Amino acid sequence: MRRARMYCYHNEVAPLRVVKHNGPNQGKQFYGCPHWPQKTCGFFKWTHEVQNVDDLQYMVLEKDTALIELEHEKKTLKKEVEELKAENEKLEDMVAELSIENNDTRLFMEATMADKKLAVALIISWDKKSVIENCNKKAIENC
Repeated sequence: MRRARMYCYHNEVAPLRVVKHNGPNQGKQFYGCPHWPQKTCGFFKWTHEVQNVDDLQYMVLEKDTALIELEHEKKTLKKEVEELKAENEKLEDMVAELSIENNDTRLFMEATMADKKLAVALIISWDKKSVIENCNKKAIENC
């Protein structure tokens, strides 16, 4: 019977090993993380626990499917981040433009207010002048 490949939690092929230490499990075969003992992921499976090749192939298929889904999600999120960055850049440009327009409007309003104050001052001075002239005319007529 051909042995199927087992994959550890690192998604790497788990090698078939044999217990070498003296004890009740000596000589038994098992699958374990290829990185053991340095940085193991904790994967361990006795060969007698592995039911058949179909189960193993199904496990591999599930992992491959999960990986494909995660890669698709990563691409989607990257695209979304790029779109959000572009939108953020547009909004920052709009804020800068609105700030300039707001400043221009404020300067225009200040200038307009100064013009209005000048016009009112001129009207008041003109009214005073015409009142004085009228008074002078009446005074001359009464003499």
